[in-house]
Amino acid sequence: MLWGLSASRWCLALATLQQLATRSGAMANTFWTAYVNVSFTLPDKNISVWNMEESGVYGQDSFIGGARGRIVTPDPIFGCELDSVYNVPQGTTMFVALIQRGGGCTFSEKINLAKQRGASAVVVYNLASAGNEIIQMSHPGTKNAVAIMINYPKGIEIVKLLAQGIKVYMIIDAGKMHGSWIGSYSIFFVSIAFFVVTAVTVGYFIYYSARRLRNARAVNRRQKKLKAEAMKVISQLELRTLKQGDKETGSDGDSCAVCIEVYKPNDTVRILTCNHLFHKTCIDPWLLEHRTCPMCKCDILKSLGIEPDVEEAATETIPSVPEYSTDQQEEYTTTFPDHDNRSETVSSGYASVREMDERLGEVDDSPVDTPVQVDVMPHYDNFAFEEDEKSRQAKT
Repeated sequence: MLWGLSASRWCLALATLQQLATRSGAMANTFWTAYVNVSFTLPDKNISVWNMEESGVYGQDSFIGGARGRIVTPDPIFGCELDSVYNVPQGTTMFVALIQRGGGCTFSEKINLAKQRGASAVVVYNLASAGNEIIQMSHPGTKNAVAIMINYPKGIEIVKLLAQGIKVYMIIDAGKMHGSWIGSYSIFFVSIAFFVVTAVTVGYFIYYSARRLRNARAVNRRQKKLKAEAMKVISQLELRTLKQGDKETGSDGDSCAVCIEVYKPNDTVRILTCNHLFHKTCIDPWLLEHRTCPMCKCDILKSLGIEPDVEEAATETIPSVPEYSTDQQEEYTTTFPDHDNRSETVSSGYASVREMDERLGEVDDSPVDTPVQVDVMPHYDNFAFEEDEKSRQAKT
């Protein structure tokens, strides 16, 4: 329905432009020339003479076409008076009226009066003061009359031949269009091209916008679904309230990797599936948006067996774990006098804090001088862990 309305509006607009282009044809500075073929026979020598030149200019309101006939002049020569006489010889079916410009009347009056006398075409020659100049006549109200103008020398030459009693004939044919190239048809076709280009541009813009909107909606739906899953997982993660004397609140305790503030007693922390802990108020908004640990990038959804959509999984980049040989692993073997084995390895499973404390207790029961060998796995280019490791190596 909408396409039908738009198509009808386009057709109406094109028709309006065509009408405007046709009406403004005179304003486009274009004109048509005429081929004028004058022929006559010299009676004393019995020689036929003819001359064809592109020497005429059609009037603005003239019919662009051909005409022929014997040339007849009015009396008086200006052809303005209603009682002007055209001495048409008997047996002449078509004649061309040759009239001089001026006489106190308009071109329209000259042409209409000649048509009433039976002229098939009207030829107006210019004034003597104009020389070889030719203008484009304006003669509204003459209907389909063929009217051209020629220069004064050519017109007076024909008048002199007629004064000698020589029969002179004229054939008028359409010449070429001159002036501005923007004619009525040019405007029409340019308008069509403009509308086609506009339609293609608007169509592509609509298609591109609809595609972007569809993709944005799909992304929003996936994000909402993942946020809902993340909220369920977050509610399952263990919360812990730190107390005075806990290792996290000591002088050697770590700080929250999100807000970079040290842990204090009575702080509520959340323990992720990788055993890393953070302030609850800091990590919950982070998990809703990213669903990964800020330190080791462990995916909390995958660690609990929740797989994202295929489209979402395809867009995610999964970091590759570098493989190390036995010699390279020995380089990471370090001896610590003060045993602190908290959160040094990344676990994909969920380990409770109680199990971690038991392991710490077992380590504390060992003799002080006994070296502890800890194999530290790389943390996926985690700068916080690298700085922590360097500081501990410096203490040893």
